[in-house]
Amino acid sequence: METVANKYLKVLVTGASGFIGRKLSFALAEMGYDVVALCRDINHPFLIQHRNIQFVKGDVLNPESLEKAMKDCYQVYHTAAMAKMWCRNEQDFYDVNVIGTRNVLNCALKVGVERVVHTSTCGVWGPTLNLPISENDPRAVGFPISYERTKYLAELEVKEFVKKGLDVVIVNPSRVYGDGPITDSNTVSKMVTGYIKGTWHFIPGDGKAIANYAFVDDVVDGHIAAMQYGRNGERYILGGADVSFNGFFGMLRRITGKQRNLYKIPVSIIKTYSLLEYLKSKLFNLSPFFLPEFADRLKCNQQYSSNKAITELNYRITPFAIGLGKTINHFKSN
Repeated sequence: METVANKYLKVLVTGASGFIGRKLSFALAEMGYDVVALCRDINHPFLIQHRNIQFVKGDVLNPESLEKAMKDCYQVYHTAAMAKMWCRNEQDFYDVNVIGTRNVLNCALKVGVERVVHTSTCGVWGPTLNLPISENDPRAVGFPISYERTKYLAELEVKEFVKKGLDVVIVNPSRVYGDGPITDSNTVSKMVTGYIKGTWHFIPGDGKAIANYAFVDDVVDGHIAAMQYGRNGERYILGGADVSFNGFFGMLRRITGKQRNLYKIPVSIIKTYSLLEYLKSKLFNLSPFFLPEFADRLKCNQQYSSNKAITELNYRITPFAIGLGKTINHFKSN
């Protein structure tokens, strides 16, 4: 990765303790940027320390803290989001993902930021019906998942601010995996670590459902390339390999050398279990392990094309075996 020549350039990263934001902050710092890392907790254990990173306490729902953090920054990477499966307060998804994005963009326009890269998700397109989805394809189903719905609404906010004269590029990562903390939203890490430890015992459905897996280092590089080369108002899918559940666990078996007994659980059984979990969350306000809308998704493919990013951003995809191998080695050593 190229370093910044001659001078330090000040950039803001929101969501600096997140799976993507933490590694993005570090990558930019290594390149020589002066990184202002916005986080609600400046002592968060997921933050990566670096001489070029200044951790600033703030919240995307607090415009005053945003403006203070964004002062003198010429670029902004907006990665902060409510990316959980479930929140006790459903309104949190809208507040953080939509109003928070609006606040960031409004502040960027106000202080005269040169460009914003907004982190969205391939979830705005949802499941694939036929061929892998590309940027101009419409969504073919509704929005049962709050995260996807509010990230779609956040993209509409971006479009409005582009009309107002703000330079914004959208990136849409698919299912991101790699070394890093295991969070509520990071199901891939849960599957990998569970398989290594021998605590993961099932494959959803017949195992043939396909998802798109993007290596986190590729996604970080894609953000930086979008800032440098992306076209204003455009969105770019930052994806990786299309892999079925059978292929995923088969690869885990080969790389780890561990022969685990995995049982294929019909989606109908998973759906029944998820309904009980939903009931638990409603009656007792307890965090569910799984929800019905996610069980329904297990029947669908989620395949996405990164050809636009490859062509326009020089985006590069790490082969899945290599990326998964690095991920496994990280968890084995940590």
